[in-house]
Amino acid sequence: MFKYTEADLNIDGVKIHYYRTGGDKPPLILLHGATDNGLCWTATAEVLGEKYDVVMPDAQGHGLSDRLDKNFTFRNHSKQVAGLVKQLGFKKPVIMGHSMGAGTAVNVAVGYPELSRAIILEDPAWLTQDTVGPPEPPVDPRGYLTSLSKKTLEELIAECRALNPKWAEVEIRPWAESKLQFDPRLFDFTAINPRSYKEQVPEIKCPTLLVIAESGLVSRATAEDAAKLWKSEHPFRWVQIKCTGHNIRRENFPDYRDAVLDFLKELPD
Repeated sequence: MFKYTEADLNIDGVKIHYYRTGGDKPPLILLHGATDNGLCWTATAEVLGEKYDVVMPDAQGHGLSDRLDKNFTFRNHSKQVAGLVKQLGFKKPVIMGHSMGAGTAVNVAVGYPELSRAIILEDPAWLTQDTVGPPEPPVDPRGYLTSLSKKTLEELIAECRALNPKWAEVEIRPWAESKLQFDPRLFDFTAINPRSYKEQVPEIKCPTLLVIAESGLVSRATAEDAAKLWKSEHPFRWVQIKCTGHNIRRENFPDYRDAVLDFLKELPD
């Protein structure tokens, strides 16, 4: 059975809730996407927890962390990750994120260049003209959220199973619970860095793995362009996972897992 502890940190006056597998192991932080929570990483954390001390925070406005205030911007999430690293006493953790969380991982790598050992990006929200899939949640987020708030947990679980037949059972309940926890005002704010990947990629200094889908937000053309823009002496790698959309790890976990583990094995100590 998956084991973890949970606790709260106060970072710049904001309560950030987090889950942690623990152990005397190198640190690895998992950053979830918009509308998810830390436990949406459960299947991934079970695998990575064998060799890493895995931390899964609830981003502000999600899960059991504080709600959003009028001064919130996308910068708050990266500042809070940096604060979490400092308060937990981590030295150069690997940071992995999905969608919004992948954007936060990039913001941390750019804004705090000495902080990350490496970053892993699962279909980051790099919206461009060649984006091949729709964003998630749907285009009308407020209407979508209103419909979710009227459902019971059991109804959401059943809906998730019906809509996502590829997903393992371990993914279903955390997804459903997270949809009843996050702050719908998230979409009143700019939660994604408006700077383009073309501006940010050349500023990343640490090793980076970009994981893209067959039908996600980041196309092969964008991944290839990012590789051309790469300036760091450290490696940049991208991989496309077959038979997947935006939720790559949930739709083809074996291939996603193998890509991540291969990258982690090659990181220098």
